[in-house]
Amino acid sequence: MKEIVIATTNDGKLKEFKELLKKHDVDILSLHGWSDIPAPEETGKTFAANARQKAIYYARKTGKICIADDSGLEVQTLNGAPGVHSARYAGEEADDEANNKHLLHVMKFHMKRTCRFRCALAVAHPSGKVLLETEGTCDGMLLHDKLGNEGFGYDPLFWSTELHKGLGEASMEEKNQVSHRAKAIKKLCESWDKIK
Repeated sequence: MKEIVIATTNDGKLKEFKELLKKHDVDILSLHGWSDIPAPEETGKTFAANARQKAIYYARKTGKICIADDSGLEVQTLNGAPGVHSARYAGEEADDEANNKHLLHVMKFHMKRTCRFRCALAVAHPSGKVLLETEGTCDGMLLHDKLGNEGFGYDPLFWSTELHKGLGEASMEEKNQVSHRAKAIKKLCESWDKIK
């Protein structure tokens, strides 16, 4: 069975990848097995650039094919912010709770709340060659307060226009029908033969 490393220590993200890749004969590993590898500095100005950078870095460090993603929330009224800074929107050490609270504060007096999740995926070989890149988006509206206890990140603040419910109240099965990461992984699966 082929081993593929998902460049994350985020258990929520890892769970999504495992669920979406379960039909392929692969053993999905996370960076928990390589805790001694320091995280690379993410210097890209786009999700795609950061995903590519991480995939190459971790593929070389682990010696295995690596799938890396960079994803986040883009709020139209904020010119796409938090964007590539989604995970650190409230500061370098911020957690999901702090990021959500900060975003609600910034958006307090904004009426236009159109937003989207964007995910860029890159797959790299230990040689440093990028094997595949994909992207997916999920459109919605930013809520005025948290809704539901499911998901992670900004999910509790996101109203899915496809599901007609908040991602924070959607089951994993429902979320995997519409999420930005699910759409990017679906595209990856359609070109799975390029991952060798």
